[in-house]
Amino acid sequence: MIKKIWIWFLLVCFAGNAAAQDKHPDADSIMLEVLKYRDWYGDYIREYNALVYIKGNTQVKKKNILSKYAPNYLYWDQKGDDSFIESMVKVHYASPNYFTQEIMALNGDHLRAEDVQDRLMRFLNVNIYNSTMFNDQILMPEHKKVFKYYRFKYIASQDTLGQIIHQIQIIPKIKSQKLISGYFYIVDGSWTIYRFDIRGKWEFFKFRVETELGLYQKEFLLPHRSTITFHLNLLGNEMVNTYFSQFEYQSVNSYDKHQKPAGTNYDLSHYFSIETDSVPVVADTLFWEKQRPVPLSPHEDRLLDNNLNESQTTGSPKQSWYIAKGLTVPTNFEHNQMQYNYSGLLNPLKLAYSDWDGVVYWQQISMKKTFGDGKMLRFNPAAGFLFQEKKLYFSTPATWVFAPAKFGEFFWTFENRNQAYNSTTIQEIKQFLPDSINFNDLQLKYYQHYHTYMEAKYEISNGFLVYGGLYYDWYIPVLDKLSKDATQLVEDRYRSFAPVIGLRWTPRQYYRFNGKQKEYLFSHYPTFMVEYARGISGVLKSNSYYERVEMNIQQKIPLNLLKSLHYTLAAGWFTNTESVYFADFKHFQRKNIPQSWSDPSGGTFYLLNSNWYNATDYYAQAHFMYESPFDLLRLFSKIPADIVSSRFYAGYLYMPVLPPYVELGYGVGNFVGNANVFVSFKRGKPEAIGLKFAFELNL
Repeated sequence: MIKKIWIWFLLVCFAGNAAAQDKHPDADSIMLEVLKYRDWYGDYIREYNALVYIKGNTQVKKKNILSKYAPNYLYWDQKGDDSFIESMVKVHYASPNYFTQEIMALNGDHLRAEDVQDRLMRFLNVNIYNSTMFNDQILMPEHKKVFKYYRFKYIASQDTLGQIIHQIQIIPKIKSQKLISGYFYIVDGSWTIYRFDIRGKWEFFKFRVETELGLYQKEFLLPHRSTITFHLNLLGNEMVNTYFSQFEYQSVNSYDKHQKPAGTNYDLSHYFSIETDSVPVVADTLFWEKQRPVPLSPHEDRLLDNNLNESQTTGSPKQSWYIAKGLTVPTNFEHNQMQYNYSGLLNPLKLAYSDWDGVVYWQQISMKKTFGDGKMLRFNPAAGFLFQEKKLYFSTPATWVFAPAKFGEFFWTFENRNQAYNSTTIQEIKQFLPDSINFNDLQLKYYQHYHTYMEAKYEISNGFLVYGGLYYDWYIPVLDKLSKDATQLVEDRYRSFAPVIGLRWTPRQYYRFNGKQKEYLFSHYPTFMVEYARGISGVLKSNSYYERVEMNIQQKIPLNLLKSLHYTLAAGWFTNTESVYFADFKHFQRKNIPQSWSDPSGGTFYLLNSNWYNATDYYAQAHFMYESPFDLLRLFSKIPADIVSSRFYAGYLYMPVLPPYVELGYGVGNFVGNANVFVSFKRGKPEAIGLKFAFELNL
């Protein structure tokens, strides 16, 4: 009898515990409710205009001699002292995730102003119901598919303003700068996010964003106040930036079921940030006392007084410091109304390596002058030295923008290219079987190649560009390949003069105006290009006659969860070749100066012998690049969290003189640099393997 009573007692207790657990909310269920209404809440606020007050202070915890040479993108002042800044910013939002900001007034130093404009606004302008944040840099737990990247834990509930608020912890399943951790505070029943406290890492900084959203009436779903913290701890230097902001809304437009949907507008100028060369600095204490929604703390008052005193007593930094810094890190400065960017003569980040080129060291300088009517003059010379080849490559592109609203440009460049051989060798190569070609047995006559190009470009209609220009090429025999007498022969020196015309068309091209300069943004359709060149003999001592045609199709297709697919399809051929010519294609050539990680794949095979680029009068190629922050990395738990992206490459090349050639590759990268491995195949059999590495911390 006692045994039966004891069993019944245990059953009742377990049933009670089970009932209690059933009443305990499940974090995944709550997040699924949030996701169910995500699209509705994400589009409920169609547009708003707000005036945002921002105040921030910088606390330097540790510093050493290296802090004096910190590049501008670290937002570290040369003096290395604590500082304070406040500003009034006009913010315009348009659904789904477009933000425009304009600094109306600022009280603080220039570097802190850049921090507000370039970094802080990136983290302040947030639609929490969007699947990505911070200019599409970080994946938010606002999509059902992110359950494989995040897990959720129920923490507690509390009563706030008569509402039950559930606290849900966000825990990333893998370490990645593309993911965040922290807490969502979710309103029971309506399943809106009342507050969020998220943390993560962006470039060199750890960040924390704490934002409170409105619950009722006109501030429903709108950010009310935020605190944003950046923490830098690098090479013995430590700094903490803390910013507080409060929103005052001037107008809010929310969803109206009776409103007719607007037609497609390809001009997105209204939806992107305004870039200004000058920031209005206001030091009037009465002005700021009226604008501040919250008073300054005694510590902030002292920092503000220190800023004012230093601005009145401190002279300009020593010229020797500017010179030393300019030698080692990228430098931006302005002189005689010209803007300059220089990569730094002794900058180790300008080194790159690949198995086929060896070590490469290159330099870049950018000069730009903008006139009041939007016209612009740009000069962007670059040079790179290939140690394995022991050769310097250079390029001197200059651009005069005469019609900024219509892409009206005059362009000129002078550069040297890879050594080349002429069409007589192409005829020799055609006599060989593709598998039997050995370039070392052909005794090729190589020529130094110098190229200059003048081009004019203009937009006929949105997305449709026409351009035309003149090519002029010199081909000079390489002395160690020919006898001294041979170099005297006229037929061993070649010049090519070729008028060029081309068309470029992107259907339904979205764009914006940055000031008066039109800029293309994106399209859901591919870009089509076609170019025709005709070599004319007898002009400027030209002795080559030919016709060249090239066509190119390329597109970037955004996929969900920060993934994308790039593809490039291209073909080109020479025809009507009535004389000796050089098969130099525009979209099929070797690039000697390392390309940025942000450049799409196309036109280059990384393991292909450079001799093949001149070995044919016809080619067809296809390149595909799939990019994702997680797909392969999440299979390995010990992969460094600082790797923010991975790429898969596939390239196919057809030439009549070459067996079907395929390259496959995989690369990982972040804001510092990228590393890649490639494998080439001929007739399906592996032929070569190579590595490539380059830094990304450029200008």
